[in-house]
Amino acid sequence: TLNSGVFICHGGLFSDDRVSLQDIEKVDRAVEPPSSGILCDILWSDPQEEAGRAPSKRGTGCCFGPDVTERWLRENGLKLLVRSHEMKEDGYDIQHNGRCITIFSAPNYCDQMGNKGAFIRFGHDR
Repeated sequence: TLNSGVFICHGGLFSDDRVSLQDIEKVDRAVEPPSSGILCDILWSDPQEEAGRAPSKRGTGCCFGPDVTERWLRENGLKLLVRSHEMKEDGYDIQHNGRCITIFSAPNYCDQMGNKGAFIRFGHDR
């Protein structure tokens, strides 16, 4: 977490509502990513506009809605989720009532997408 208010990860949130920051801290990161569980979700899950959760079209992780984001942030004392993992035309996307920001830093992804790259900078007030 950044300044105890921002959760930053590659993919997104979890297929289980009970996952906490303490659970994440216990995850062994020095392994090949599994096909399910906390490490899988944090790497491969994506936000969706619909409430609730759905299976991921990618085949791993899950899709999570604005209600999932709001609840997980609140229960873990956080304000914002910052993630990447999805190419965005403008290099970023703000979803879930401003609580989920996707940052994609690779411009012209794979030398063919024509997308912009982006980065995020936090000031002292965050």
